[in-house]
Amino acid sequence: MTRIVVDTNIIISSIFWRGHPYEVVIGGLLRGYQLVTSAVILDETVDKLRNKFHFPEEGIQQLVDILLTHSHLIEPASKFDVVRDKNDNKIIECAFDGKADYIVTGDLDLLSLKEFRGIKIITAKEFLDEISKT
Repeated sequence: MTRIVVDTNIIISSIFWRGHPYEVVIGGLLRGYQLVTSAVILDETVDKLRNKFHFPEEGIQQLVDILLTHSHLIEPASKFDVVRDKNDNKIIECAFDGKADYIVTGDLDLLSLKEFRGIKIITAKEFLDEISKT
């Protein structure tokens, strides 16, 4: 089964808007492919929902429960320093240790890498286009 890491912005976009990020996350929840995440990515998502979007605590807990139920949660051991924005290295680390096939992101720093050790780094639309071919 295809394994993907979605970054925080894809998760948040999937909550507020119905577009490509939403389709990617829903596809993972419905088991079209395996979502892979880490506690660090979930913590960042919770922090942004709480402090930037003032999302209700009940909604945050529901989201975390859904993601924990439908994602493979890993604890990355690898450390990399390959992204200009050092905060984004956690996405690379999760994907590498989680044996992901793709990182799905809208982050330009990550997208500029295009690929890391065999892991394709693409947008939500590009991912949806790729899986529709299979």
